[in-house]
Amino acid sequence: MPAVIPAPRSVHELEGELVLPAGATVSGPPEARAVVRRLLSPGTGLALEAADRGTLDVALDDSLGEEAYRLEVGDDVRITAGGLAGVGWAVQTLRQLLPPSTLTPGGTGEALVLPRVRIEDEPRFGWRGVMIDVCRHFMPLRDLYAFVDLLALHKYNVLHLHLTEDQGWRFESLLHPRLHTVGSTRPQSQIGPGGPLDGTPHGGWYTQDQLRSLVAYAAERGITIVPEIEFPGHVTAALKAYPELAVPGHRVDEVGIAPGIYDNVISTDDASMAVVLDVFTELLDVFPSTFIHVGGDEAPRVQWLGSEESTALAEHRGLPDAGHLQRWFTEQLRDWLAERGRRLIGWDEICDEGPLPGAAAMAWRGPEKGVEAARAGLDVVMAPITATYFDYYPSELAEEPYSIGGLITTETAYGFEPLEGLDEASAARVLGTQCQVWTEYMPDLSRVEYMLWPRACAHAEVAWSDPAGRSFAEFSERLAQHTARLDALGVNHRPESGPLPHQQGGTGVFRRIN
Repeated sequence: MPAVIPAPRSVHELEGELVLPAGATVSGPPEARAVVRRLLSPGTGLALEAADRGTLDVALDDSLGEEAYRLEVGDDVRITAGGLAGVGWAVQTLRQLLPPSTLTPGGTGEALVLPRVRIEDEPRFGWRGVMIDVCRHFMPLRDLYAFVDLLALHKYNVLHLHLTEDQGWRFESLLHPRLHTVGSTRPQSQIGPGGPLDGTPHGGWYTQDQLRSLVAYAAERGITIVPEIEFPGHVTAALKAYPELAVPGHRVDEVGIAPGIYDNVISTDDASMAVVLDVFTELLDVFPSTFIHVGGDEAPRVQWLGSEESTALAEHRGLPDAGHLQRWFTEQLRDWLAERGRRLIGWDEICDEGPLPGAAAMAWRGPEKGVEAARAGLDVVMAPITATYFDYYPSELAEEPYSIGGLITTETAYGFEPLEGLDEASAARVLGTQCQVWTEYMPDLSRVEYMLWPRACAHAEVAWSDPAGRSFAEFSERLAQHTARLDALGVNHRPESGPLPHQQGGTGVFRRIN
């Protein structure tokens, strides 16, 4: 099998090779030609002018699924796809069949040699996601564009953008500007688990227009950006910006510094709810995604339960006690989003008081949480901490740079089965699967890349490929060739044999300590 990741459904290798000429052309519907040109021209240098019958011919066939495609490389290149998304995935496969140097912007002038092959392909799941936390460490906009390109190469179609946290608020609010002007910057950061403080302010935010442009760029590459604004917990940055949002008596002195779970929650009174809905109104104007992520994880009840005001508020709303304010809050958001044609998705805690009809659950605390939600009739994205949290160490080697702890090897990531324990009816509720990059201890894109790749290569195959006959040994053979593509793109990926000297934690502040 050609070293394509994720593995296609069906591959039939033919004899010989095809060399794309410098004057290669493209034919097909104008919108399909545009997809081919957008994705293939930068690295190959091909102008890909339109022709009646091009060197690359694209056809749309509505009998295929939107993301399905057929690719045949013979005397020319023929792509048949169910929709423009399928055209894009066919071109991503084509890019992997070409020499790795063609992935480098501008290319190297190397001959554009393709193996002759016939491929039929379609994804297993409709949600193939990666979550990036840009709050614990801000990621410059240019890095997010590169991140999108790399996800598209691996046929991921969802970028879950985690925009707010205790340690920083990254979404511009024109209605409540202190959220980003104040809430985006913390006075310093912690270096490693339990480590020293660096004494250096850290911050940054994205304007709404910047995010609109990123959304459009991602959409052109088949990726939907699902934004997350975290409520009612993980709100320390928001409470520093607007103290009146807090439970009375719980003033916040600074944006969060250390990782972990803070007791801080919003009060959920009428005034704070008005601010929340203002923020989500702005969010919906920027992000057209059907699903809107509202967070919902790790929201302690201690401040609500200890507050006379919160107790009175819960009683007024007919709740058993103030500990049920999160459920009330989430139901309000669910209904508000539904009225606007959107759907609420949240971390699996949103179901702790029982299934939340109409919502979708992102199961992170273990596969069993997803199984419970699916059996209860909820749509589910499987994202368990045991197999998809790539802030965990990739090996037990002492040379690894510090991380939050835990262990998920590439083989562990590859062995994850999202539908395990589900009958056919419940399995149909699983939208897909997603891996997570929490950046408490990832200060920049280089560290993110080290922690993500190649484990995200393995997860891409879990999300896309047919699980029948899946073999980590065979995947590893393809991965060994695929790393040349990551090298061509300048990705700071981790070798399977262990970190290179410049990637190691060493003996200083980045050393492994757990």
